[in-house]
Amino acid sequence: MPNDHADTRTKHTAHKDHMGDVYDDFAQAFGEADRLPTWRHVGKSAMERLLGPHLHPSTTFLDLGSASGRVEAGVLVPGGVAPSNVTGIEISPDQVEMAKTRIPGARFVVGDISDAHLVASLGLFDVAFSHMVFEHLSDEQFAQVCANVYTSLKPEGVYAFVVTHPDKMTDLNGNLVTGYGEFTTTAPWGGALHNWRRSVEQTVGAMRQAGFEVTFVEELPFPTEPPEGLSTSDLLEFQKSAEHYRKYPAIRLAVKATKRPF
Repeated sequence: MPNDHADTRTKHTAHKDHMGDVYDDFAQAFGEADRLPTWRHVGKSAMERLLGPHLHPSTTFLDLGSASGRVEAGVLVPGGVAPSNVTGIEISPDQVEMAKTRIPGARFVVGDISDAHLVASLGLFDVAFSHMVFEHLSDEQFAQVCANVYTSLKPEGVYAFVVTHPDKMTDLNGNLVTGYGEFTTTAPWGGALHNWRRSVEQTVGAMRQAGFEVTFVEELPFPTEPPEGLSTSDLLEFQKSAEHYRKYPAIRLAVKATKRPF
């Protein structure tokens, strides 16, 4: 999913079909998201840290907002996870087809992650995760997703995700958003997107309200030093991104929790 706006849901149920159409239009951009510096130098390594201890052939995974299967292709399958143990939910039919082609043997379904009946119908999982999706959910939807995940996990199951940090959210004019709640931003590929800004405390609180024990919270800046082995063009891209993002103390928020019985 490209840049800071990986997936989106409107707060109105009536818009679900429309948003699927919107993300079909952006399917090609999403398919190229593996090249984004924010994924290569922040998101991917964060997901590796969150999911690394669970990368076993027998572990079952639920991807909430799976898009074109970036986490599957970049983290899960290289880590030894069997594709047959991966299920993804994505609102865009075109991106679901893209993910199916990219990760043969995995199960990707079209749907809304806030739909409790859909999530419950997919079975029980060891790990539920998401990358750059929840900042596009209203507070009500995010609370519902947390409840859905709690129901879909096995005892001691893990819930892990990465989102845009609340202190790195900008409006249509590029101004930093300081209030909490809904706002509109510009998608990297053009057009307007609905976003919701929640504090770190609000995010963690919603997870605890659903029954989770939050075990890990990390606020992630863009790195100042490039990794070794970058090509000349990749190094220039890294330096340009580092210069752009250094004004933000953190650009991503990584959270991990464990299901505990009530």
